[in-house]
Amino acid sequence: MTDLNDFIASMPKVELHLHIEGSLEPEMLFDLGKRNAVVLPFSSAAEVRQAYDF
Repeated sequence: MTDLNDFIASMPKVELHLHIEGSLEPEMLFDLGKRNAVVLPFSSAAEVRQAYDF
């Protein structure tokens, strides 16, 4: 079974978990908000970028 464990350990891995805040561009956030009639708590993409400064 060691060969199988070594094989699995050597395989490339991928990120399957992410947070939308870190992957969504501010412009897309406004596009999605407009399309879905969602009022955002930001008035500009610059404000969103500032809020994304973790």
